[in-house]
Amino acid sequence: MTQGLLEILKTRTVIFDGGMGSMLIERGLGPGESPETWNLEKPDAVAEVQRLYYEAGSDVVHTNSFGGSPVKLADRGLADRADRINHRAAEITKSVCPAGKLVAGDMGPTGKFLKPLGDLEPRDAEDSYRRQAEALLAGGADLISIETMYSLEETLAALRGAKSLGNVFVIAALTYNRTKNGFFTMMGDGVAKAVEALEASGADAIGSNCSLGSADMVEVAAAIRAATPRPILIQPNAGKPLALDDAVVYRQTAAEFAADGLRIKAAGADMLGGCCGTTPAFIRELARAVR
Repeated sequence: MTQGLLEILKTRTVIFDGGMGSMLIERGLGPGESPETWNLEKPDAVAEVQRLYYEAGSDVVHTNSFGGSPVKLADRGLADRADRINHRAAEITKSVCPAGKLVAGDMGPTGKFLKPLGDLEPRDAEDSYRRQAEALLAGGADLISIETMYSLEETLAALRGAKSLGNVFVIAALTYNRTKNGFFTMMGDGVAKAVEALEASGADAIGSNCSLGSADMVEVAAAIRAATPRPILIQPNAGKPLALDDAVVYRQTAAEFAADGLRIKAAGADMLGGCCGTTPAFIRELARAVR
């Protein structure tokens, strides 16, 4: 399952997908509704979005399981359905994945803080992520993508959980904020520290996504590249979010996003995609630009 991605990386920049949540909202996902339940209730809508990303040029598309850890689902009364939700998430993506392309099992934050800052035991977090990764892989995921993580410690717990399953290719991506002293996670961890810890814990690829727009991600990519020789995945937002009529909108164009994608690639990224505000149109422009 790891060989496919590594083989593609030998020949060209790998293109990932863009935003999922906003695409499901366009298709009727309601406020406060768990996107993961659509894997069971509206699988055709999920498959449609993922098919659009593959058609736009994505080599790798994430499963609809960002909030699918048992710990996260428990807050919505869905803990007993966690295995089925994640297994089905991978099955759906695999069903529309063209030959030669890949499925990334998506794992996001639990929304809780680990002890001593919160009440979540590190071992419980690790077990939750292990269960999620196991279900995703059983459903057909080719690799695991840990993304939009704001806590290095929780990311390491997720990484341990996934790696405990054996020979699993795992990408670990944190979200950073720009400060006057550089880029740091919400918990105060800088890029170099985070990369060192992720590398030491066995992350096969390291990256960053969300929070920042494509212009800022040029610098993040350079900072990660300076700290590691491992493959790098960068998935920026479509610029800075704006509040408009009780909705969040992004003004960056697909062409502007793709132009910055070339700069991110030049800064050291091997894999590129999008996050909040990006659509298949953004990925299509990005793929055209880098190829």
